[in-house]
Amino acid sequence: MTAPQRIRYRFDLPDGTARVLDFEFTAREFQLTNAVPEEPPFWAELDFNRCPNCPLDAAAHRCCPPALHMADAVEKLQALVSFDAVDVAVDVAGRRICARTSVQEALSSVLGLIMATAGCPWTDRLRPMARFHLPFADETETVYRSVSMYLLAAQVVGMRVGSDFAQLEDLYRNLHLVNRHMARRLGAATQTDPARNAIALLDVYTALLPAALENSLADLEPLFAAWRGAPTAAI
Repeated sequence: MTAPQRIRYRFDLPDGTARVLDFEFTAREFQLTNAVPEEPPFWAELDFNRCPNCPLDAAAHRCCPPALHMADAVEKLQALVSFDAVDVAVDVAGRRICARTSVQEALSSVLGLIMATAGCPWTDRLRPMARFHLPFADETETVYRSVSMYLLAAQVVGMRVGSDFAQLEDLYRNLHLVNRHMARRLGAATQTDPARNAIALLDVYTALLPAALENSLADLEPLFAAWRGAPTAAI
């Protein structure tokens, strides 16, 4: 049996203390398997600020899956201030990625990982990106990863795609709705702002990606110059 996969986020805080968030995923499907609260917080209940595009059956799902899995991270980091500078180390796939960044930037990366792996029917489509998790990705990296995932998905599942990325843009419009309503949940979860701001930061990409696609792909075009013609030398 293949061992589960793990990702660890360590936050070294300005007061000299540290917070550690450990995540465990199934080996093949990369589904989040962390324990969830026995008594879920009210803001994680499915019908609390439920997304208008949520397809889940309330009879089968008492809680919103990603909100339920966020409870631990929100609890551990709620006392922090969004713009506090923290040192963050992420252990993923045998590598350590370190950054000095704001609390909201780091927490945005954490919440994005949770949302893509916790079982939301919309954000679950980003699970291939979560499997190859890249903390603190910028806009160009996000566009590259999103488009690559989309085109690979077409090959893997036999999905027909056009040249205008309409289906990808539709997905991101739905993700924008999910993020907006998740921010409302998190606004009720805590009196401090890091989690709410982290979702807002995450939503910047979902809101802007459709508009950014054309410009970002144009910026990436020079990298693909060698693909315009086949090499002439025989192998």
